Amino acid sequence: MSTFENFTQELESIDMEIARLAQLCGVQLLEPGVAEAVLRGDTHVCNQDNPIAWDKMRGLLVLHYHVVTEAAATDGVESAAESVRKALETVLERMRPKQQ
Repeated sequence: MSTFENFTQELESIDMEIARLAQLCGVQLLEPGVAEAVLRGDTHVCNQDNPIAWDKMRGLLVLHYHVVTEAAATDGVESAAESVRKALETVLERMRPKQQ
């Protein structure tokens, strides 16, 4: 398994948990500026009071950025960007409600 695949799988795992926690907190992470607000610790973007989920989501978001930085340093910016794109695509697909 290449480092690209490792980073992509790691990001998918981290991002899936971030998405789940964002739902618990009522945070719209894909909206402009929201991820930055979470990183700053601005709880005003949170529609549900859940301090445990908030803290874990914020910590995982920091970890996400660390993994992306590491991927960019190891494999280059283009490869890191592709890992982020693939991870986001996977998470969005898994989080999308299934049609019955």
